[in-house]
Amino acid sequence: MDRLTHSTNFLNFLGQHALIMQEELPAPSDQKVDDQKYHFMSLLLNLANTFLYMVNTYIIVPTADDYSMQLGAAPTVCGIVIGAMAVAQVFSSVYFSAWSNKSYYRPLVFSSIILFLGNAMYALAYDLNSIWILLIGRLCCG
Repeated sequence: MDRLTHSTNFLNFLGQHALIMQEELPAPSDQKVDDQKYHFMSLLLNLANTFLYMVNTYIIVPTADDYSMQLGAAPTVCGIVIGAMAVAQVFSSVYFSAWSNKSYYRPLVFSSIILFLGNAMYALAYDLNSIWILLIGRLCCG
C-alpha cells in the first residue's frame, strides 16, 4: 500500500532511477508549501512580465518586418529589430542574475518597468516615425 501511495512521487521516481536508497529521500509530509510566504505583488508582476514577453514573441516578432519597413527602414533591418532583444538579454541576464541573488522584489519591479517601457517605445515608434525608438524599445525589452 505504501509503495502504491508514493509511486507517483517525483522524488521517489528520481531516486529509483538514480539508485538512491529510499531512506535518503524526504518524506512527502515534509514538503508542505506555505501559501502565506508568497508575495501577491511578486506573483502579479511575474504574470505581467510573462504576458509582455509572450506579446514580444507572438505578436512583435512576426510583424517586425512590415513594421520596420513602414518606418522607412531596409528589409534587412528586420533582423536587427528581432535580434536586438536577444542581444540585450545576453548582457542583462548576467546583471539581473547577480542582482536577484541579493534581492528578488526590486529586480522584478525594475524589469517590469523596463519591459513595459520597451513595449511602449516599440508602439510609439510608428507615431514618431523613428526606427531608433523602435530599436531602443526592443533593447529595453531584452
